[in-house]
Amino acid sequence: MAFATNFWTKPGAADPKRSFRFKIIFGGNAIWWAKTADQPIATVSAGAEFDFLIHKFYYPGKVTWNDVSVTLVDPVTPGALDSLLATLYRTGYRIPENPNDASFTSISKAGATGALGTVEIIVIDSEGRDLHAWKLNNAFIMTVSPGALDYGSEDLMEISLGLKYDWATYTSYLDPANGERNEEGSKYFTTSDNDTTQLGRTFPTPNGEVVDGSRPAIPGAPSDPATRNLS
Repeated sequence: MAFATNFWTKPGAADPKRSFRFKIIFGGNAIWWAKTADQPIATVSAGAEFDFLIHKFYYPGKVTWNDVSVTLVDPVTPGALDSLLATLYRTGYRIPENPNDASFTSISKAGATGALGTVEIIVIDSEGRDLHAWKLNNAFIMTVSPGALDYGSEDLMEISLGLKYDWATYTSYLDPANGERNEEGSKYFTTSDNDTTQLGRTFPTPNGEVVDGSRPAIPGAPSDPATRNLS
């Protein structure tokens, strides 16, 4: 099979996304000591099923977003473990000084999400420009796990951080047609209905059809739902 162009050798072709080109934002600040990070995964449950004669029909259920794990190196300055435990304290958690003291406080969701602030995972290119970004909405800390101590190891000390959130918002900064951007920082696609910066743009589908609006069309789907063949 012959291809018209070779992506890997085409002059001026955009570099593929690289797994080491990313940054993590906590509360508006980039965490330079981040080592690894999961990207969010959405899972749709099987939901309900219905039997009709010899047929079985399935309906999608709820969408669940997986927990995100982040690995941090623990520098002396700033102390990552110190900062994370201070964040946990700001959620409302307190270690009781007296077991008989009835004035306990507990963690609230507002306190947990507010203490951590906005969490973003951003994939960048070789020039440091954003390619795509994940925003973890209402994220809070689930686990803070310092690395094991070992006389026989010379590795840097690490911290495993587990984050839970309600849902993730995805934003792409690339033109879906050619992987380029017409203006710096323009958003070509976002899963957030609150973002209208992309309205009025056109998005070509893989089959060449151009659809107006704020979303790329689903490949193979007709532009007008009324014309869809349901037979």
